Amino acid sequence: MKQLFSLATQDLITFVLPQALFLRHASGEFLLKTDPPLAELGALYADVLSQCLLADQPLLVHIEFQSQADEQMVHRLLMYNILADQRHRCPVYSCVIYLRRCRVPSAPYRRQLPDTSLVHEFHFGVIPLWECSSQDLLDRQRLGVLPLLPLTREGRSRQVIRAMIERLQQARQYELLEVGLLLASLAWADAPASERQWLQEQIQMLSQFLEELKQTDAARALIEEGLQQGIQQDLLEGREDFIAGVRSRFPQLEPLATTVAAHIHSLRTIHQLLLTIGLARSAEELQSLLLSHLPDNAGQPPTGNGS
Repeated sequence: MKQLFSLATQDLITFVLPQALFLRHASGEFLLKTDPPLAELGALYADVLSQCLLADQPLLVHIEFQSQADEQMVHRLLMYNILADQRHRCPVYSCVIYLRRCRVPSAPYRRQLPDTSLVHEFHFGVIPLWECSSQDLLDRQRLGVLPLLPLTREGRSRQVIRAMIERLQQARQYELLEVGLLLASLAWADAPASERQWLQEQIQMLSQFLEELKQTDAARALIEEGLQQGIQQDLLEGREDFIAGVRSRFPQLEPLATTVAAHIHSLRTIHQLLLTIGLARSAEELQSLLLSHLPDNAGQPPTGNGS
């Protein structure tokens, strides 16, 4: 499910919170060792946490993927919600997507005093996929939700699987299709032998098709293009991390860091600079290093420290 989210982030965010616009991924790791009552938890890891916009205002969308009942699910959601709110200082919408039929919590979660006075009320989303209509997902015109079709109410039918295969093949979304067929193989694990055999044949045909596709010149070009796009995305995220790292230690150097980042075209350089940020003993020392990474004709923005 995390792989699916990485392939179709906006589609899944729209699935749980329509009108929300994805901006960037956020860290879902929360270290609690410094708080004695929570030290036994060590670290908490939210499945996915994303910075988004809703009605032009910032918020976080937090999604958990669950395959079985969990008596502590609501409390986990509430803890993640509070921790994310505290870290990012904006509202957080939490939603749990249930993949298999099981007992699910009801929302909202209310905590009351013995005299029934309300202490707090926590609203969150719950999506039991087995209650979702296959046709509803097909009608959404969102390719990223199609791999979920095998888990829907009518998901164990050949017609639904064919529709998923046809739409994703037509859109050349082969990675999404692989995820969808993997979910189908899990959802159909206890289906009649003839149905499992049919599904296995679909998976084998896709595998053969992809192997043949990889041998064509056009496919090799697409693969190379995809690699280049991945490198550019990593470089963009690395520049953002670099600027954030400088800002966290020496805020007055952020304008200079922004200028330097625009002239960095190597992930290795970014990694080296990230290490240097942590080792710099003063703003002057880091400033000198950053200036050394600027071309001679590049402008030097003011740093705010008078130097």
